[in-house]
Amino acid sequence: MSIIVRALSSDDPEEIAVCLRTLKATHANTGFMHESFDSHDPRRFTRPWFAWANGLFGEMILQTLKNHQAILTN
Repeated sequence: MSIIVRALSSDDPEEIAVCLRTLKATHANTGFMHESFDSHDPRRFTRPWFAWANGLFGEMILQTLKNHQAILTN
């Protein structure tokens, strides 16, 4: 969740893009965001379903679409 908040609080397109790449690489093939995960093995994560993390991720996508659309289309 901290990576999502980092993206939400940034105005730097590159920082937001890095956050998105990290989140994409660490969902452990579940398609869901996790409260936290092992940085050395993202397959080890807390809570297989956590609505708060998924909802916050959706909010981040909407904010990015509004403010930095090019990040999502690249």
